[in-house]
Amino acid sequence: MDSAAAIRRRRRRRVAQENRKRAPRAHEKVNASNLPQEHVNDVKQASSLVVSIGIDIESARQSESPIVAEDATAAASSQTAPTPQENISIDSHQTESILWPRFLTRLREAFSLEPISGPEAQDMVNLQAARLKRIVDSFPPRPIADFLIHVCIRRGTDVFFYFDQNQLLSEIDQFYSNTSCSLRFDPSFICLALTIFALGSHWTPLERPGASRIEERDPGRMFFQQAKMLVPDIIERPGLKSIQACFILGVYLMPMNAVGSSYVYMGMALRKALAFDLHQEVDDQALSEREREIRRRLWWSIYSLERCTTIKLSRPRSVSPDIIRTSLPSPLPELDNVQTFNNVPLQIAYARLVSILDKVADWELNGSMLGDKSSVENQLREWKKSLPEELDLESIHPHDSRYRAVFHLYLNYYYAWIVMGKASLIIVVRRTLQHHLGQDSQPLTIGEDSEKLSRSCTRASKKLLQLFEDLNQTGKTTRFSFTDFQGCSIATIVTLIAGILERDPSYERRVDFGLGFLRRMATGNPNAKVGVRFVETLQSISNEARSKLQQSRQPPPDSGDVWKMSTAYNDWAEWLANQEQSSIISRNEIMDDVSTIGATQPGDIQPGPETQFWSGSGPEQDIEWASSAGPIPQPLGLRPSLQQPVTGSQLDPLEGYQFSATYTDDQTFLLGLTGFDVLDFAGLPVDLE
Repeated sequence: MDSAAAIRRRRRRRVAQENRKRAPRAHEKVNASNLPQEHVNDVKQASSLVVSIGIDIESARQSESPIVAEDATAAASSQTAPTPQENISIDSHQTESILWPRFLTRLREAFSLEPISGPEAQDMVNLQAARLKRIVDSFPPRPIADFLIHVCIRRGTDVFFYFDQNQLLSEIDQFYSNTSCSLRFDPSFICLALTIFALGSHWTPLERPGASRIEERDPGRMFFQQAKMLVPDIIERPGLKSIQACFILGVYLMPMNAVGSSYVYMGMALRKALAFDLHQEVDDQALSEREREIRRRLWWSIYSLERCTTIKLSRPRSVSPDIIRTSLPSPLPELDNVQTFNNVPLQIAYARLVSILDKVADWELNGSMLGDKSSVENQLREWKKSLPEELDLESIHPHDSRYRAVFHLYLNYYYAWIVMGKASLIIVVRRTLQHHLGQDSQPLTIGEDSEKLSRSCTRASKKLLQLFEDLNQTGKTTRFSFTDFQGCSIATIVTLIAGILERDPSYERRVDFGLGFLRRMATGNPNAKVGVRFVETLQSISNEARSKLQQSRQPPPDSGDVWKMSTAYNDWAEWLANQEQSSIISRNEIMDDVSTIGATQPGDIQPGPETQFWSGSGPEQDIEWASSAGPIPQPLGLRPSLQQPVTGSQLDPLEGYQFSATYTDDQTFLLGLTGFDVLDFAGLPVDLE
């Protein structure tokens, strides 16, 4: 039996070389004649249509699956060579769905005929229309929609550009006031509106009255589920609305699954923006300056957030900055003056900061380039100095809608310093521990650059935690924020690691605040709760390492004193054990007496096996619990040496806690959420020399 490739070659019509490419020869004949120019253009369009149809047919053939090809081979083995009519006809259901929209509809349009579709395509159209109608009918009432849009713009826009706010509000007004409005049949607009409702629901806790209860569940989930149903309908649609919908979906999903669904939607938005040439300066004179500026702002918002997220999640760069030709956003009064929340200075500052952060990530991969390090440090300092006065966080009132956006600017600024110095901090801590714990016989030598970067990293973590303390005092905190949670987590982690070597008087307060703030933000988010446990486990590791380091730094005591103290301790431990035994015997005797008395009194309930004594609240209860629950001290001769390593279970606050398999499978997300992957412990070299 012939192969599938052989069958395709036999079915393909053989055309002599001299008879091929009729369209180019038609061009030559037309150009050679003296026909009017409009006739020449018509012939060119017709010939290009023929060529494009031929390309569509060939691409459709090549896109058939191997299974279809094998079936075609088996059928062709018992048939004669097909006629030209059979080549054009569509006898495969799968191929029909590909070929019909691609060239038959275009052929009808070329001859000014109304497009028609087969029954399957018509069913798809009807299904889409029914789905759109069902979703539109479930839209929230106008007052609810206005509230969610207001919250999304005021609280959720942050440093980004999602859409032209004035245009969107006008379209929403048309949508609700005119039941026959074309927007009700536009899946791109409907999907965009649903994503705005979902993101606005995220930030409704910031608008709640003081006495209102915080919802444990995600209030925007139902809008997201509806928007997700429309993604297949908009994925191939051109236009800004489909790009904006994917972008906002990525932002919405970031707290739940930044490394999964959010990463995918952000990638879709970025690639659709590339396909729409948002990264290029367009030469189309039909575009107004307002439209050009909207394109720039949308591109830089998508690119900057996607790049910042990939750095925080240790993902590879998606787009090289070398291909970007469009300029940064710039003020445009005719556009800015009609925006409800004008954040153009924030957009510009964030785009500039991410470009520096991108260089920080590149320098981290090429740490030997010390000249670049100094340049990046200077760029960071210059960026902060160049911020306009209106973006000074200390001068902005906490109730100002810009407060959180400016807060995130500074958060990412200090995050950049942490990324630059985190490897040096870990190297300094590891070398110091190895030297003092006897694992390294060589003298302790740490380079000046490593010391400097380590100190910068530690200072940045202090500044970052101070930012969160200030934010906490304003009361403008929300649990659903990947940026906030990850920033607070990595600042706490750096504090714990630096605390192995040195702890100032405010160390315990900073750690307690960081962990407490993380626990509060984790409300209603199971992944975040597991992330908090990761940080708590690191706290126990940090305490254990510091304890061993302090023991190694203490001078050895006099041997005579050690013998005397050991003897005294053994005497005390033996006496205490005898006292405990006597107390148990005495308590058992009392219990026997109580049981005897109780047996002679009818109606009394005898204590069951689970009955606890000292049930009343009082100091006796605490004394009894403390004496019976804790282990009896052992003499020093029976206890393990202090020089022996302490196992994690002895100090681990998570002893007995089993992480769910669901979270274990999503380990990458948890590492990104907490910031552990940015520290990249696994990537550190074993030999630090």
